[in-house]
Amino acid sequence: MHFLGGSHRTWFPTLPYLDGEHECVALDTPGFGDAADVEGYSVEAMVEHVDRFIRGLGLQNVVLVGHSMTGKVAVVLASRSPEYLKGLVLVAPSPPGPQPMSEADRDQQRAYGKTRPEAEAFVDESSAFRLPDDVREVAIADAQQVNLNAWRAWVDHGSREDWSERLGTLDYPVLLVCGEADEQVPGPDEQRRTTLAAFPHSQLEIIPDAGHLMPLQTPRALARLMLDFARQQCG
Repeated sequence: MHFLGGSHRTWFPTLPYLDGEHECVALDTPGFGDAADVEGYSVEAMVEHVDRFIRGLGLQNVVLVGHSMTGKVAVVLASRSPEYLKGLVLVAPSPPGPQPMSEADRDQQRAYGKTRPEAEAFVDESSAFRLPDDVREVAIADAQQVNLNAWRAWVDHGSREDWSERLGTLDYPVLLVCGEADEQVPGPDEQRRTTLAAFPHSQLEIIPDAGHLMPLQTPRALARLMLDFARQQCG
């Protein structure tokens, strides 16, 4: 799953390193990518959408990967203990509680109008280091395709939802990956305290010189961590 403003295309640089060993499916959540016209923008609605998608494919041995916004979606889905789920990979995830963000930053994000200059600025700020031009263009196109109702719903509601007290203890293996230069979501210590609090079987890895958009920016390093996790923890 993709970050806020991304789509299934977010994963195109990473998937070639994974699909030799695993069946990989990249999906769009409501309001983004090819699902731009699909409604249902709350965390629970996104969970329902993803659950239906996975069940519709008949998958039975799933490692669910959430990036940023959809990291929160993945954790909430895991709290339902679906029989197909074997583990989670959380890439720079939004925490299960309210996303730490100043009101000024929320106002700025809410004002996004998906113009080309705004999309360029959004992608460049998120990646910390400029993406290769061809990859950057894909990310910019995704950012201009978003449904602004979905975008603003996340800013005003989804990112504020607090699921932390509803998760309990979840017996899934979890890999959480942070970018060393990521300033978009909480850092490693805060992720251990919040996102990983529900998961006693977890590991946290940091990719050096990586910003928030690791699937686009450091695909080989991210894929290596994902493959090692799948081999060691999920069979």
